[in-house]
Amino acid sequence: MQRVRRGLDLLLGLVCCTLLAALVVVLVWQVFSRYAMNAPSSSTEEILRYGVIWMSLLGAAYAVGQGSHLSVDILRDRLSHRGKLRLDAVIALAFMLFAGVVLVWGGWKGVTIASRQTSAVMQIPMSWVYLSLPVSGALMILYSLLNLADLSQGRTHHVDPEEQPEMMGE
Repeated sequence: MQRVRRGLDLLLGLVCCTLLAALVVVLVWQVFSRYAMNAPSSSTEEILRYGVIWMSLLGAAYAVGQGSHLSVDILRDRLSHRGKLRLDAVIALAFMLFAGVVLVWGGWKGVTIASRQTSAVMQIPMSWVYLSLPVSGALMILYSLLNLADLSQGRTHHVDPEEQPEMMGE
């Protein structure tokens, strides 16, 4: 299981980093073409919009796998180790339910509806954009299953703020 998690982390991290680097290049081109050449590129805004959608949803799936999603730890801090493991299991199951119903099932409905539409400028199928929902949902379910497998062995992937390295300037 750890090999699967490491491989998935590496692949998803590589995709997100590559996507971020590409978006930075597109943004620089957009600014340069608009202000230096006085001829703004028409497709850069769509590329950035759809790239941010994909990067955000893939990043959310990665956060589920790392246990670094947004959470309120007031209850968690008061639980025993066993209670924390149970709470983490409930959270993983909740992520699976949300990802399965909203992202995979609902997202696939969006993909099928959007398959008849194209983007305004680049004329790409909008289903490619909406595909980010079921893909990220499937990744969240996979990560949640990996998290549950780890929890069954007494390991957790919850990020503890006290174990985080100190930020510069604090």
